[in-house]
Amino acid sequence: MLTLGKVKQTLGAVALVAGAMMAQQASADTLRVCTDPDNLPFSKMDGAEKGVYVELAEKVASRMGSTVEYVWWLSYNQRKALRNTIMQDSCDAYFSLPADADYRVRGVNKTPGFLNVSYAIVAAKGQTFKSLEDLKNKRVAVLHSSPPHILLASREGFTTTSFIAQEAVFAALNKGEVDVALLWGPSAGYENMKDEQSRWQVIPVKGEGLGGAVAVAVPKSKPELQARIEKALQESGSDIQALTQKYGFPTSAPIELAFKKTATPVHTAHAASQKSGFTKVAATNKDTEWVLAQADVPDAAAGKMFFNNTCSHCHGTNGASPVSERDIRKLKTRYKENWKETALTTIRNGRPDLGMPTWKGVIKDQDILNIVAFFETIQK
Repeated sequence: MLTLGKVKQTLGAVALVAGAMMAQQASADTLRVCTDPDNLPFSKMDGAEKGVYVELAEKVASRMGSTVEYVWWLSYNQRKALRNTIMQDSCDAYFSLPADADYRVRGVNKTPGFLNVSYAIVAAKGQTFKSLEDLKNKRVAVLHSSPPHILLASREGFTTTSFIAQEAVFAALNKGEVDVALLWGPSAGYENMKDEQSRWQVIPVKGEGLGGAVAVAVPKSKPELQARIEKALQESGSDIQALTQKYGFPTSAPIELAFKKTATPVHTAHAASQKSGFTKVAATNKDTEWVLAQADVPDAAAGKMFFNNTCSHCHGTNGASPVSERDIRKLKTRYKENWKETALTTIRNGRPDLGMPTWKGVIKDQDILNIVAFFETIQK
């Protein structure tokens, strides 16, 4: 016979089980999405415009029969954002990561790519571009240390001006200070639509390091959820197209930014020009090697002017950067008697992995010597 106490105990147990089941069901019906709180046109925590990723997440969740709960985290350092969100099981999906198989993140899988994004040419309407060669003889604006900046700096025949912010690039375009720009396509398209009244054409490009597909990251421990998200993404093609148009993403066919392949020349040593700071030496089937040669007397004053006009936005006026690694005044302290050779090599060959473009073929040999002569006057 059940006593009153046993009845209460049984009912309590049933209530606990029911509560647990309800909580589990609620969790299953909520898609926790990690995304950046201030990164339009991709995502925004508040305001009328939510961004492509936020609006797409809501479409995906709706097709899954779920609601969305957001975990906001700034994504300047994407891997750090992942470590502190999805890898801590504080969210179920991260919008979005490069779909490239070479971009691996421990502990997460990725859906197939659902959207292609890339850099883009921003130019006056009516101009046509078929290849990178069409940018020669034009003043090209780039963002400092961006892939287009490094790409053009490593090639001869291009005139670039680097900027820190995209807004400054559009200002220069509007003033006629530059002819075209190479900018991140989604951001440039959004600003062109919102602030420039679609004054410019924004043409996507393709090429190594210039773009690719993006995907949704899901914890490896949740393969069933990944399958549901993938199915919802496949059903959201028209939504994705509408969202990219809404936020001004460039949608035309991308232009291949590649050079025509030509036979690699074979160089032989020869005397230096009186106007050259370097001379070619024997090189077979590889890039030309350069060594210091007889040149005009380096002009430190000219080097100072050139440096402050070209390099000070990164290294500080007169080389006095508050960032120790970029402070030109410390070269002699850091590299001892080899500091000049190190400076010359770094300017010519760059350090692309650290954001330093390759300037060989962009800056004249004599200007490089002038810059290093200026460096000599400021060493501590």
